[in-house]
Amino acid sequence: MYLLDQKRKDQEVRDARYNYAIASYIANELELDEPIMRFYINQPAVIIGKHQNAFAEVDLNYLEKQHIQLVRRSSGGGSVYHDQGTLIYGFVGKDDHSSYQDFSRFTQPIIQALQRLGVKNAKFSGRNDLLINDKKFSGTSMLVSGGKVVVGGTLLLDADYETLANVLTPSKKKLAAKGIKSVESRVTALRPYLAKEHQEITIEAFRELLIKELFAVDRLEEIKIYTFSDKQWQRIDEIVEEKFGNWDWNFGRSRQLNYQRDHRFSFGTVEFQLAIDRGKICECQIFGDFFASGNLEEIETALLGVSLKKDDLLTVFRSFDLTRYFGEVTAEELVEVILSEM
Repeated sequence: MYLLDQKRKDQEVRDARYNYAIASYIANELELDEPIMRFYINQPAVIIGKHQNAFAEVDLNYLEKQHIQLVRRSSGGGSVYHDQGTLIYGFVGKDDHSSYQDFSRFTQPIIQALQRLGVKNAKFSGRNDLLINDKKFSGTSMLVSGGKVVVGGTLLLDADYETLANVLTPSKKKLAAKGIKSVESRVTALRPYLAKEHQEITIEAFRELLIKELFAVDRLEEIKIYTFSDKQWQRIDEIVEEKFGNWDWNFGRSRQLNYQRDHRFSFGTVEFQLAIDRGKICECQIFGDFFASGNLEEIETALLGVSLKKDDLLTVFRSFDLTRYFGEVTAEELVEVILSEM
């Protein structure tokens, strides 16, 4: 397995737009004979899931005042805040057709490494979280595309609870479903749980220790390193311009329509934003923090012109394999959400 060199012209890349462009390039364009792993740190940034509504998930005024980036990733899941106290990891390997949504398969080595560093109570829980004493210190996202499985996760060494509470605005239903009152009450930093000899560690040194544990080496020089060429960096520049640094990708799909319904399922929240004209759907957007491999625009397009009637809506939803687009849900359950009372 390779470890990616995170430097460009001897400067470590910490721009979130570039780090997600790197992930996209590795997943979609780079062909390697072995899996590749990377560990990186972002400057302050909010990362939202592919299907989320930016205006509903984040306090955009606060982001602008604090000069915090917002970047939409290519995979599903919820919103996270990254800063200099967050270590992010990514893994890309061949899809063996048994990996999709099997988060524990990829997070278990992380947990084992953390336990060896003194974090004895670290465990995998729920859909995609890593916890200590029921508080989250890591979330994981996954995407399967082009014969590859792409896994990404965060490790919170230090937490800026004030900024975290101000920047993220999750729905009350989502928090209620988890039995919690706020974002701050459900997260924790790793530092207090590290062994005594690691308590004053910098995030760069923490990264090095974790890499050594995961690769089972004593020195970083023992690991196979992958370095991008100038030509590859030019392609990454293009991906930033086309996608992760592009307003239309990060914000353009998100807006508030006049008919909104949402529901929290076991696989995540599903939100329908509709514009209704004379009883028919004339605009449709679907949001959520679920993980889906299907293109939601196919369902959104199919719903255009459909009357807001149970039978008509059922006909549309029954024409799709809904597990590919949402998770384990039936057409009846989705229609019930759309037709529910506010």
